[in-house]
Amino acid sequence: MGEALSYEAALRRVLDSAAPGPAETVPFSAAAGRVLAEPLVADRTDPPALKSAMDGFALRAADTASAAPERPLRFRFRGVVAAGQVPAEPLPPSPDGVPEHWAPGHGVPEHCAPGHGVPGHGTPAEFPAVRIMTGALLPSGADAVVKQEDTQPFGADGFLLRKPLRAGDHVIPPGARMERGETLLEAGAVLGPQAIGILAAAHRGQVRVYRRPEVAVLAIGDELVAPGQPLAPGKFPVTNLHVVADLARRYGATVRSLGIAPDDPERIFRVLQSCLAPAAGAHGPPRCDLILTLGGTLRGDFDFVHAVLERAGATLHFDRVRMTPAGSTMFATHGDSLLFGLPGTPVAAWVAFEVLARPALAKLAGRSELGRPQVAARLEGALESTGGRAGFVPCRLEFGRPAPVARPIVGRHPHEAPASLRADGLIRCAETGAPPQSGDWVIVEWLAD
Repeated sequence: MGEALSYEAALRRVLDSAAPGPAETVPFSAAAGRVLAEPLVADRTDPPALKSAMDGFALRAADTASAAPERPLRFRFRGVVAAGQVPAEPLPPSPDGVPEHWAPGHGVPEHCAPGHGVPGHGTPAEFPAVRIMTGALLPSGADAVVKQEDTQPFGADGFLLRKPLRAGDHVIPPGARMERGETLLEAGAVLGPQAIGILAAAHRGQVRVYRRPEVAVLAIGDELVAPGQPLAPGKFPVTNLHVVADLARRYGATVRSLGIAPDDPERIFRVLQSCLAPAAGAHGPPRCDLILTLGGTLRGDFDFVHAVLERAGATLHFDRVRMTPAGSTMFATHGDSLLFGLPGTPVAAWVAFEVLARPALAKLAGRSELGRPQVAARLEGALESTGGRAGFVPCRLEFGRPAPVARPIVGRHPHEAPASLRADGLIRCAETGAPPQSGDWVIVEWLAD
């Protein structure tokens, strides 16, 4: 290949080669974590009519206009409307004429039966109301709800009201949750907890989503040993295989772990060939959308990924990137399959996945947002020059101060695990210019799910 690409140019080539997979219909119970393949559009207005936001009484706000603490109005209610019920009858009409009030200076005698006034003051007009529970639809004609605690009981089916209400008080208007024809979620949205709630509110029993990308991960190296196996001299536990596989799984992929392959080009070729499009009429597992190899991307005596990709008929797009770590990352395509050769060192493999392979996986999955959230933070600590390459420095973010703080992880070799893998952010450093100093503002890719 030619000279190393800039990180931005390498990312463009990767994303230009990726496209969302086919869509499929899944039941609501299987929708969590999937990516919408089409907009979610409301097929109804919800609520369809005024709905109570409180336990209380539905009434006409106009009937309460003259209520006052010293001159309460009397209401008589009939029936109860609970949530989930549709009122059977409209609110009865209001009485004609100007209502009388309870006279100032007179309490409400407990012995007064419904329909009887205070002795010597006649019979006040009674306004209609309906007992109503939170979430119930208001009867036709009602436009407000008085909270139960704002009323004073009077007899078996009445209450007194001492302050006026306005139309819409304690009422949820039609369409407060959704309007028919409204786009609730755009295509490319991930159905996380909040989006699942919106999907449930839309009352969808099934939904069109993108198929999960098939990802294969292969670690390469004679020196690698699976966790729990005996460590002979010169052998090391494999970590990047499990880190990258779990990251891909968390990002919505179906992961096929290919385990560890020795530094044998024939073995590596056979394993990779099993992940590519099978020959016509051949049986076996389906091809993978994304194949990740870990290690063997340099030009040493035991680095065979270049030769294996060429033998497999893959098109190599780049094999060096002006970035640190992970400058030896490779990218190739084979039909619709994307192949990444990631470095073998644990943190370099992790960084390469985060900044190059993960955006490609996001696009394959149909996500509309391909990047991580970015946070502006104050640098606390020193950074070395990246030598004319884009830099990605593992850090810890602290949010409990007036401004977020990015603290680079130091104390061990930056390419080794496990210290750097405790990072929850990657500080972005430009290819050109001096490295940022302690106290400077830096841009951090926040590794939040």
